[in-house]
Amino acid sequence: MNGGAMASRRFARQLGMGWDGLAMLALSNLLLLATLGLSGLWLLRRVWRIARDAPVAGVDGDWIVVLGARLIHDQVAPGYARRLRRAAALRHADPRRRILLVGGHTGGSVSEAERGREFLRALGLPAAGLFVEDQSLNTLDNLRQARRLLAEDGARPFVLVTSRYHLARSQALACGLDLQPVLCAAEDRLRLNPPMLWRLVLEAWYLHWYEVGKAWSRWTHNRHSLARIT
Repeated sequence: MNGGAMASRRFARQLGMGWDGLAMLALSNLLLLATLGLSGLWLLRRVWRIARDAPVAGVDGDWIVVLGARLIHDQVAPGYARRLRRAAALRHADPRRRILLVGGHTGGSVSEAERGREFLRALGLPAAGLFVEDQSLNTLDNLRQARRLLAEDGARPFVLVTSRYHLARSQALACGLDLQPVLCAAEDRLRLNPPMLWRLVLEAWYLHWYEVGKAWSRWTHNRHSLARIT
């Protein structure tokens, strides 16, 4: 398979939403218009509060799940590095914990999870405590695969490490999958600047899309859509 075909295939898998997903996107945007943006502002407040208040230590869970992030030229990007360093700090605080790295090939020749494992090994963490899932391509898929791999401990809380702006949506997706995430922020604190404000707004938009789609699918008993998100 040539490079162009591989890129097209990856894009199709990442999109992977089908017509029902696009319909929910349209419905979500219509609701934003109908409420003059108030429904989005409500979720933006939620995204901001969780991003601001999430802890960085003192969290309980035998497993630490680190959500992947797109690599830059096949190398760990700064945001992903912060997630990995936070996971390493949690592991040092309790060496009994195991770390699950999730994230597939999203643009490079190596998976996010594999690069994450290499990063943690370079920090001195033992290979025996590191586990990799390298097929998922987005946050929902990350968490669905984590649920599968943690099936034996699925009813127990686990520590979910990701960037502050990403915490609220990750929590919603995990709870939608009947998981019990204990949130832990990668960054020491939330730094509000124009790029971060844009990320918070974008996360609120994504979360709005998810919440509207979930509510509509349940109301209409759309089992196909529910199977994608629960």
